[in-house]
Amino acid sequence: MQPPIEDGFDEPAEFEETEAHPRPGRAESVLGGAQDQFILEWGRMSSSWGINRTMAQIHALLFVTGIPLEVNEIMDRLQISRGNASMNLRELMDWGVVRRFRQPGDRKDTYITETDPYQMIIRIVKERKRREIDPTAEAIEEILSRLPEGDPDEATQSLRKRLTALLEIFGLADVVYKQLFINELTFDELRDAVKTSRLPGDTGP
Repeated sequence: MQPPIEDGFDEPAEFEETEAHPRPGRAESVLGGAQDQFILEWGRMSSSWGINRTMAQIHALLFVTGIPLEVNEIMDRLQISRGNASMNLRELMDWGVVRRFRQPGDRKDTYITETDPYQMIIRIVKERKRREIDPTAEAIEEILSRLPEGDPDEATQSLRKRLTALLEIFGLADVVYKQLFINELTFDELRDAVKTSRLPGDTGP
């Protein structure tokens, strides 16, 4: 049996960013209304974190429906252009949270996402760390290398102290990240670890 085909995107049409709005007709059912509410809320939350709202809403649509969707179905549900859909699907694939999928003998591509919430969050955290935290930590290290440790200037030493403290916090975050995600704990294992752990000052049962 020939395996499903997964490949890259065709070049997208000219892209103009517009906010996605789920097609009103879908909200006539209780399920459709719940899906639309989640799509809008996921987009709102993501945009407050600096993530493209339409990209987040496409991801939310694939997540709440839990089924592969063609680009035309995504366009119709969110009322967005083909260029908008193509550009954001490409970005979601770069993030590793959406995959293009084609059944053998089918000429149409469909798009799917991870529907396990824990695995979905892991992928998002990993990508944000790679794109944002790691480059920032490297930049801070480079800045520190330009500030001599033995420089008698008080302002220089003050800046070194602040940047070193910030880098230590990044290092702590990296340790936590590796403990949670690099070890590939299952959600149940992570939940049990959290239940059995204690924070400083925690005197509860």
